[in-house]
Amino acid sequence: MYRRLVSASFTFILILAATSVRAAFTLPQSMNTGERQEALRIIGLGTSAKSLTDPYSLGGFTGLEVGLSLETIPTEDLARLGSGVSTPQSDVTIPKLTIGKGLYSNLDFFIHFIPYSQQTELSQYGGILRWSFFEASSLPLSASLVAHFNSGNFSNQLTTRSFGLDLVGGINVNEVSLYAGVGGVQATGNFIGGANGITDSTRLETEGVSTLHTLVGGSFRLNKIFVAAQLDHYSQSVVSAKLGLRF
Repeated sequence: MYRRLVSASFTFILILAATSVRAAFTLPQSMNTGERQEALRIIGLGTSAKSLTDPYSLGGFTGLEVGLSLETIPTEDLARLGSGVSTPQSDVTIPKLTIGKGLYSNLDFFIHFIPYSQQTELSQYGGILRWSFFEASSLPLSASLVAHFNSGNFSNQLTTRSFGLDLVGGINVNEVSLYAGVGGVQATGNFIGGANGITDSTRLETEGVSTLHTLVGGSFRLNKIFVAAQLDHYSQSVVSAKLGLRF
């Protein structure tokens, strides 16, 4: 009973926090091919899925994790693309609600989402499948393969899809865990044309980009509550943090 009450209360706090954080992208108009690809590197790659959790597996089917993550996307460079924007744009912070579930002893699945809001004109959903293929019995070391995807809609002017695969290694010492990884990620984006569009051709245009992806992060756990922070580098760097519960 106590566990269900704590979980329900914590989930309510996360939802309240997520809805109180506002994120908005101002996308410049009249972007040519190179500028659209640059915008996709900033937004499409920058918003790709991030693990932000203990590198060890959730521990089988009973394992469960819920959390709220915040990602800071460096969108200031968007202002120099296309016809520019009317007002300067600072970095944008995006909240995501996340849920992780153990499937088998070494296989975990995570989902994240942002419900569409007219205030932010932003929605996202995605997932992560993590296979922890090595967990040492005598040393606090682990290694895993992480496959991830993300889909986003930005102001009904740009829709993105990203896919990636990372190799991640971690170490756990008491309540602290550290991890680092490397892999690849690719993103595609549909840029809307027409009167309210953002392409120089005024037609719907599709672009694709890919890059090497590196990451480093850590988490601190106190009983069931944990906090995590992560730095991801694509063509630019993205800083993320998460507050969560892990059972």
